[in-house]
Amino acid sequence: MGLRRRLFLFVAAAAGLFVAALPAGASAGSLYWSNINSATPLSIGTSALDGSAKNNSFISAPGNPYGLFVTADKIYWSNYGSATIGRSNLDGSGVDQEFITGTSRAADVSADATHLYWANSSSNSIGRSNLDGSGVNQRFITGTVTAATVWASNGYIYWGNGSFSGNSSIGRAKLDGSGVNQNFITGDGVRAPATVVSNANYLYWTNSAGPPTISRAKLDGSGVEPNFIVAGPEGSLPNGLEISGHYLYWTLFSSNSMGRANLDGSGVNTTFISPLSGGLSALRALYRPVRSAAVSAGGGPASVAVSEYDLRVIKSGSGSGTVGSLPSGINCGAQCTSAFWEAQEVTLTATPSDDSTFAGWSGACSGSARSCTVMMTATRTVTATFTDLPPPPASYLLSVSKSGSGAGTVSSTPTGINCGSDCAQGFKPGAKVTLTAVPSNTSTFSGWGGACSASASCTVTMSAARSVTARFNDVPKPSYGLTVTKSGSGLGTVTSTPAGIDCGPDCTQSFADGTRLTLTPKAADGATFTGWRGDCSGSASCTVAMTKSRTVEAVFQTSNDFRILWTRPGYAVIRTLIWFPSAGRVTQKGVRVGLLRHGATVCTRAQDVSRPSILIIECRLNAATMLARCLHPIPVQVKTTFTPLGGLTRTRTRYLLLRKTCGGILG
Repeated sequence: MGLRRRLFLFVAAAAGLFVAALPAGASAGSLYWSNINSATPLSIGTSALDGSAKNNSFISAPGNPYGLFVTADKIYWSNYGSATIGRSNLDGSGVDQEFITGTSRAADVSADATHLYWANSSSNSIGRSNLDGSGVNQRFITGTVTAATVWASNGYIYWGNGSFSGNSSIGRAKLDGSGVNQNFITGDGVRAPATVVSNANYLYWTNSAGPPTISRAKLDGSGVEPNFIVAGPEGSLPNGLEISGHYLYWTLFSSNSMGRANLDGSGVNTTFISPLSGGLSALRALYRPVRSAAVSAGGGPASVAVSEYDLRVIKSGSGSGTVGSLPSGINCGAQCTSAFWEAQEVTLTATPSDDSTFAGWSGACSGSARSCTVMMTATRTVTATFTDLPPPPASYLLSVSKSGSGAGTVSSTPTGINCGSDCAQGFKPGAKVTLTAVPSNTSTFSGWGGACSASASCTVTMSAARSVTARFNDVPKPSYGLTVTKSGSGLGTVTSTPAGIDCGPDCTQSFADGTRLTLTPKAADGATFTGWRGDCSGSASCTVAMTKSRTVEAVFQTSNDFRILWTRPGYAVIRTLIWFPSAGRVTQKGVRVGLLRHGATVCTRAQDVSRPSILIIECRLNAATMLARCLHPIPVQVKTTFTPLGGLTRTRTRYLLLRKTCGGILG
């Protein structure tokens, strides 16, 4: 096991990830990757999006550059061998191999708008600093397990736990380091995760153990698809992973190639670029049983990233206005350029100034609608035309309407609106008209719409015809609070219909008088819902009438789903390999079955389990059984019972045959 673990740290921890950004003026997308271990040279390489114009010496990184991340103005990489993080400008100049020092074999690096993060694979921690390198905290998050990857996105930090001597999982925490969950995603779909990335919809990761696959799950950790993409042939070791607006890209360490597929998993090409890097000592049979310390980790590609295309916006015409984008990046002013992911959809919105009007788009957009969408499959240029408004009329019409279930009036200063009966009035250009809403005795004013917003008095500048809506609602019924608590040794959630309770995070909510709520429990993996207390009872869904404040308690108990991995007879013992989900006590008893001495005891064993673990339980054969098996085979029933601390007792039964023997070692 020791040699396997070293191989995982040396190779699987090599996975890195980054989102690339091009400097202003760049016009063509590019791919980037890092060459690690015994690759020649140790470097960051680059090519065009079609794999041409490869340059494996774009940036020299002799410290073994496992992880990569590119921001709008810098490139960062983790030097696994020299325990540092390097940095350079986007054009490869200004290289600083010791931008941050003192890492614990950092295997990956990532960044958000304010901080840099890295995975310390040796000290089992996530480090963090400011983007300028200050405020270094090498143990920002602790308790990771040989983490080979880190990714910051969607308000969370993700990392991959896993090695050949431990369980694999995806960990998650909030960006401030709180809410650490080392087992955010577990199961067969997580096998030594080498790289984790995400977009607005899914989390993706490469599995560097077992079958060479890319897995996918929803951002809440549900819906795991273990074999979303078969990334390459057996033993190819999918390593780095990157996501663009349309594609997934990944490196195959042992195959020295790069793969690509559509985001929906179709169009898989496992040799999109092959070979990828030069001067490699290839790793053969990485995941075959390790039998010799002479097995070498070799060299190959680790991280991969895709660059962005420039979107240039130009304003023209006699008028003025602004242009913004979603996602953000464009905020014009006179003229501006921003880079976006390859194949990303960018929506541009034109906003004319008060004395202008928007006349339309040209270039990569067309039409006169205020918004247009550009697909970034190449560098794009869009022109937004604004024209001056004609001279203002003698007056502009201000119209007021009322909505909602309640009643009230709206008046204006200067006078003219009294709505009531007079809900429209003309005002001189430039006039500032203040509207005041007064609800009736049985109503409440809930806010403005149209040219006004918020819920106080509003002032309208009459630079054009304006329309305002005042919302009045009936005074609401009284409401009562419902509080849900959870107890027991297990985990679970409680939700309500109609919505309001999601416990989970939201366990208290107020509801209108007379509301009838149905509460539904859902036990987490490894737990069982055992019943209600308080204003609910029984063990099914319950309905609560909100005629007063209510309190409901949901009880979840640990289900104790322990697993027997194998049972094998030996000469003097029966050995059983068991996975225990928690601390408790295990007992085991073997008895004879069949015609000869049916029910006679063969062996017994009792043992305390101190923590969640995988243990071999040995049930030693008694003297009568040892003597009897010299004469004939003995069929045996083995019952294993586990009682967790605070959980439910469960029993598993297996059958085996003690072969006839009077000596030697079996099994």
